[in-house]
Amino acid sequence: MKENYLKKELYDLIKSDPTIFEFIQSGSLDGIWFWDVINPENEWMSPKFWKILGYDPDEKKHLASEWQDIIFQEDLKVAVENFQKHCADPNHPYDQIVRYKHRNGSTVWIRCRGMAIRDENGQAIRMLGAHTDITDLKETEKKMSRVTNEYEIVFNGTQDAIFLIKVLENGEFRYIRNNLAHQKKTGVLFEQIAHKSPQELLGKAMGDTVGENYQKCVDSKESITYEEDLNFPVGEGVWLTTLTPIMEGDRVTHIVGSSTDISKRKKLELELEKYANYDKLTGLPNRRLFFERLERMVVENERDNSQFLLLFIDLDGFKDINDQYGHEAGDEVLKIVGNRLLKCIRKSDTAARMGGDEFTMIIRNIEYKKVAERLVNKIHEALQEVMWVGAIECKVNASIGVALYPEDGNDGESLLRNADSSMYEVKRNGKGGFRFSNSTSG
Repeated sequence: MKENYLKKELYDLIKSDPTIFEFIQSGSLDGIWFWDVINPENEWMSPKFWKILGYDPDEKKHLASEWQDIIFQEDLKVAVENFQKHCADPNHPYDQIVRYKHRNGSTVWIRCRGMAIRDENGQAIRMLGAHTDITDLKETEKKMSRVTNEYEIVFNGTQDAIFLIKVLENGEFRYIRNNLAHQKKTGVLFEQIAHKSPQELLGKAMGDTVGENYQKCVDSKESITYEEDLNFPVGEGVWLTTLTPIMEGDRVTHIVGSSTDISKRKKLELELEKYANYDKLTGLPNRRLFFERLERMVVENERDNSQFLLLFIDLDGFKDINDQYGHEAGDEVLKIVGNRLLKCIRKSDTAARMGGDEFTMIIRNIEYKKVAERLVNKIHEALQEVMWVGAIECKVNASIGVALYPEDGNDGESLLRNADSSMYEVKRNGKGGFRFSNSTSG
């Protein structure tokens, strides 16, 4: 079968961006998928996914319609809603459990997770995802919901941390036992948990919190799933917990708890968020985060009737450093520039890298033009100081365009356009200097 272009594109991403590979390592237990959001019919699915569903991968086309025809339609609706929310807000997780119809007619439960690959404007252009076959877990949950005795093989055979709770008639909760996986992952032995209340095991504050979740399960008489921060003998962590009620008649008599330590996943999510918002080389905010802060700054200053500066900075002589000493030296110069910009401003201000040798800055609470001129001059002088890359002496200058809100624009687009125009005016007049919009300063 002819190699699909999306597969090649994904492999290229893996080679150039280690965070993508880390995401795949942590999430793609039973296959991965890569979707062209711009051309939504095109989607590459790894062969393992089709094998799980009983199909020959060579018989399947790389089209979204292939899997949309065999997914439960109510689950497809949930997946589409989560996709739309994730595209609008990167912090909304694309993570759901869906059901597929196996080729033999049986049901396969798949946990489907994904992350949007976005362009410089934050627009989703691709989706990268992972499939995990959780059919066995679902079948185990069904069995556990029907039994009230302690079935040793099932209880201790799973790798999930499982615990059993008795619901007393007075509404209190008592732990009956935990499985071997729970003991290993939490450091809480059977002797330490048996017959204890949540408060006795975890302390009053944490015990009250988990007790509230147990009560929600009792009240709803349905399984509930939630995340919680817990402190066990092995240390603190973030856990994804599912509580399943065991009924006798109309009363919940027991709760089966199943927990997974998702601390690594949460750490990865933070890393992915950092990757989406910060320049990998300098550590400064990238274009996406800069524009978010700029729009927020306009709203805040319009409300408070205050002023702020927007600087557009283009380095002069940077290309010569790259040509003469190589890109590694150039990268070090960009790092030094980023650090010098940060030293010139407060923590509440913003210095961002737009790409290449272009930087932007947002400086709050500028009351007087003279103060602004002194600050911009300070920044310009800082960038002209000699930079040492090992034993190499490097020098750059900077052309800086400056716009003042609201004098030079009452929205982010106007401010950036005017600052950019002023920067190019400096370039046209010999480079190396600064200019305020509609001004001859600098």
